[in-house]
Amino acid sequence: MQDRARARRARIGIGIQNADQALMQSLMASSEYAELLLVGGPYCSCGCHMDFVESDDPASELVSLLASGEIDGAVRGNISATRAMKALNRQFGVKIRRIALLELAGWSFFLAPVGIDEGESISERLELALSASEYLRKMGIAPRMSVLSGGRMEDVGRSSAVDRSLADGEFIASRARDYGLTASHRGILIESCRGDDLLLAPDGISGNLIFRTLHLLCGANALGAPVLMDKVFVDSSRARGGFAGPIITASALVAMRECEDSGDHKK
Repeated sequence: MQDRARARRARIGIGIQNADQALMQSLMASSEYAELLLVGGPYCSCGCHMDFVESDDPASELVSLLASGEIDGAVRGNISATRAMKALNRQFGVKIRRIALLELAGWSFFLAPVGIDEGESISERLELALSASEYLRKMGIAPRMSVLSGGRMEDVGRSSAVDRSLADGEFIASRARDYGLTASHRGILIESCRGDDLLLAPDGISGNLIFRTLHLLCGANALGAPVLMDKVFVDSSRARGGFAGPIITASALVAMRECEDSGDHKK
C-alpha cells in the first residue's frame, strides 16, 4: 500500500472539522503519499500552508470535488460521518457499504459491516460479502472470507437468538461458495480467522465493536474503510489522532483503479 501510494501520490481531498498541531503535523507528513487538499468550514482554524477549500458544507463540498474529478480520491477525515454518507448517496446514488482495513502484526484484513446500520439482514450481509469480494478482486486479491456468528456449532439449542445467528452464518457462507468464493463459517471463533482477507461480522453493531476493540483498545493499525463504489472514498474514524493510514489507502486505491482501467493487473 505505502509503495503504491508513494509512487502515485494522488490528489486526495480530506475533510477537516478542526485541527490541532499534532493533526496538522500528521497531515504534512502524509503529503509523502498524496497531494492533499483540505476541505473545511469557515470555523476551521487549520492554520497551515496546505491547499484549503472553505465551505459552509464541507461534506457536500468534498463529495462534489470527487464527482467533478478535481480530486482523485477522498478521505472523510473528521467531518460528520452522517453528512458525508448522505452526500455520497445524494451525489452518486450508491447504497453506503464500507469495509474497514485493519493491520495487526503479520496480518492485514478487511472487516465488514462496520456501520451500525449496515448488515441488518441476511440478504444485506450476503450482498455485502459479494460486493466486498468483487472490490478486493479488482485490487488483485482473491479473498478468503470468514463469516462470523453468535456461537459454536454445538451451541445450537442454547437460545433462539444463537440458533438464528448460526443458521444465518451457515447460509451466507454456503451461498458465497455457490458464487465461487472461498468462504468459511467460523461461528463465534474470531481467533480462527487469522490469515483470512475478509471477516464478515454478524451485524454492523458487532462489527463496529470489533473495529473499536482492535483499533482503540488493542492498538491495531486502522487504514480506513473504503466505500464500495467506483470512485475512491475512504471513511475514517473521528476518534483517531491522524489520518496517514486512510490517506495511504486512498492514494493506493487510486493507483490500483488506474491499473485496472488500463488492463495492468500486476500487483
